Amino acid sequence: MPSFPSMNALRVFAAVGKYQSIQQAAKTLHISESAVSQQIKNLEERLQVQLIERVGRTIKLTEKGALFYPFIDNGMVCFTEGLDALETLNREKLVTISVIPSMAKWLIHRLPDFKKFHPEIRVRVHSSNIPTNETNTEVDLSLRFGLGNYPGMTTTPILHDKIVIVVAPSLLAEGAGINLSEYALSLPWLGYHAKDIEDVNQAIQRFTDDKTQNISKLASKIDVHDAIFVLEAAISGQGVAVTKHTLALPYLTSSKLHCLFEMPTFTAFRYFIVHPKKRPLSVEAETFQNWLMTALPEDFPELVLRSVDL
Repeated sequence: MPSFPSMNALRVFAAVGKYQSIQQAAKTLHISESAVSQQIKNLEERLQVQLIERVGRTIKLTEKGALFYPFIDNGMVCFTEGLDALETLNREKLVTISVIPSMAKWLIHRLPDFKKFHPEIRVRVHSSNIPTNETNTEVDLSLRFGLGNYPGMTTTPILHDKIVIVVAPSLLAEGAGINLSEYALSLPWLGYHAKDIEDVNQAIQRFTDDKTQNISKLASKIDVHDAIFVLEAAISGQGVAVTKHTLALPYLTSSKLHCLFEMPTFTAFRYFIVHPKKRPLSVEAETFQNWLMTALPEDFPELVLRSVDL
């Protein structure tokens, strides 16, 4: 009984049998044609069987070669699948999510719940406002706030938001007995920098009952670009802040801020879960996405999109 042939020789024979061409087999395997011919010769000597024959300038499998080929081809497929299975088992179970800064705090505080149910998955969180795109191979999922126009990406709308006008309780106490909107207009207003400025100005106009008011007119003394810092400034009593409900909720719940006015957004801005269309989600990323689709509505039930909102 001949000894078992080398794996390289079998791999070369599988390619030659598939393409019926030494040239194409060499190109596919990234080796020279002479190397292909030598491997076939070695295999034939090892098996003591002629596997291919030349017909003019072409080659074809002999009767015995044609009998042998399907077994080797199937074996190579099984071998490759086995290697893939081992690689999957050994691969670190990791999911990387890019989240806008305004939702990063919520996500970090919520992650222990995910880890409780999926301790085997490591979560890497990037905080970024940079528009997501299909060329970023480092990120599996993104949580974004916008209009959903992300080329090459699959977008799943999940929440809308509300605009809230908030102030520190200490400032509110100073204005006790005074008309709320008039008192608020007498205070400094903190700058707002975001895409949904139209919603912000609409909220201010409704709150003050003055269609000429807008954030750029009011926020003339203190201008903070980062949304988190705006809220920190408001908590310390530096003025009135206009922000998203999702961002202010922890501070409202803990009574660090008081809501003067709230208004549902009327523009098409939404929170979206986003991932590349051409790159299938890993099992870990799909697991995390399913968890997000449950966790966000649980924590923001009044912001869940209804079918009429989609």
